[in-house]
Amino acid sequence: MRIKFLAIIASFLFVSIAISSCLDSDDTVELSSDATVHAFGIDTVYGKYYKFTIDQLSREIYNQDSLPIGADTIIDRILIDTFTVSGWITSRDEMNINGDTIFNKADSVDLRKAVNNETGMKFKVHAPDGVTVNEYTLKIRMHKQDPDSLVWNLMSSPLYVPAPASGQKAVLFNNELWVFTQDAAYKTAIQPDENNKYPSDCNWTKEAYTSFPNNAQLSSLVTLSGDNGQKLYIVTTANTVYSSSNGSDWNEENRFGSDVQALIASFPNILTVITNNDVYTTKDDGVTKESGEFSGTNFPTENIYSTNFESNYQPQVMIVGKSGNDQSEQTVPWVSSNGSYWVPLNNTAYNVYCPKLANPVVMYYGENYYIFGSKEENKLDAIYTSVDGISWRKTQRKFLLDKDMTEITAPYSIVVNAPYIWVIFGGNGSTNAVWRGHLNKLMSAEVQ
Repeated sequence: MRIKFLAIIASFLFVSIAISSCLDSDDTVELSSDATVHAFGIDTVYGKYYKFTIDQLSREIYNQDSLPIGADTIIDRILIDTFTVSGWITSRDEMNINGDTIFNKADSVDLRKAVNNETGMKFKVHAPDGVTVNEYTLKIRMHKQDPDSLVWNLMSSPLYVPAPASGQKAVLFNNELWVFTQDAAYKTAIQPDENNKYPSDCNWTKEAYTSFPNNAQLSSLVTLSGDNGQKLYIVTTANTVYSSSNGSDWNEENRFGSDVQALIASFPNILTVITNNDVYTTKDDGVTKESGEFSGTNFPTENIYSTNFESNYQPQVMIVGKSGNDQSEQTVPWVSSNGSYWVPLNNTAYNVYCPKLANPVVMYYGENYYIFGSKEENKLDAIYTSVDGISWRKTQRKFLLDKDMTEITAPYSIVVNAPYIWVIFGGNGSTNAVWRGHLNKLMSAEVQ
């Protein structure tokens, strides 16, 4: 219960001081002028305590970790179980015409007025001397969106990429999103501006080719980052390699020969080359070459997607793809720490592996591994997740594809440019669509 009529309380305090003074007139009683909050805390929210910070300069009390979405149904009637001061606290109840009331920690409080509100809730801290008073503002931060949810947007796209007849492959190149088709390339800006704002749509620019191979395997396209910038590489159906430094002008790389099946841009300056007989790595200087090997069988040689991450502070790369003679029922990731030696992450537990997908795409995103794909060709309808790259489960909630995406029948390619995931549909004459997704907890307030 809140105690009203502060004047009466103050008078009792004055009388008690006067009596003490009369009993021993030689002693001077000096009460503290401390009117600060020393500690603050509320009861648990979904079983968790949230730490509150007290800014004594601005006299603000706030939580650093935002409360989860939906917590307003809990804090509408919650206890402030810690409110440590030297004197006493008053608050103003808007429904009370008599003014401020003494705050009682035994009463539950409705804190919704303090949620995501710059005005917050006001509390007055009175020092024991009855004179010094400081006003504090309580501000409670709460997520407006579920931080673990994956949100998708269909991007509006002026100068839309025409539906390619044979297929397409999207890659990041020179801080732009490029979509390569057999006839031309299309690029759009996707980096934030000086105000940390990302483009809200896609403004495509067409790039004509010079000497682009007419037998290029678009799915083999990779971007290699090096000391001298980025470079594009692609494999042809004749098992030769072409490269480009600008996306438009292409030249054959004779140093690779005519036995190349696939390429992996595994690490900066390191290109993994898979041939019919072996694997080796080469640097962009065209000279350095180091033999490699597989620790297992059915190494991917088609439609390879890679993702980089760190394990025990050691850079690693993980890939998935299609093997020409793979009879396994699993999509098996392969990992390497140097681009030369590769190890499969096989799983013998039938209920915790990623099933064999037609065109799997792997990514390390938000501190988890994900594989996108479908058992059907030219479909995208499922996401599998793992914390270790070995045990996989299909996502059932929150981290999901938009239902409209799962209804599209078309070739697709996926690019991760954190915090965004880009999915580009198009090929085989199908209508193009560009989707952009993000995990809420990876988005800063500025980006949103």
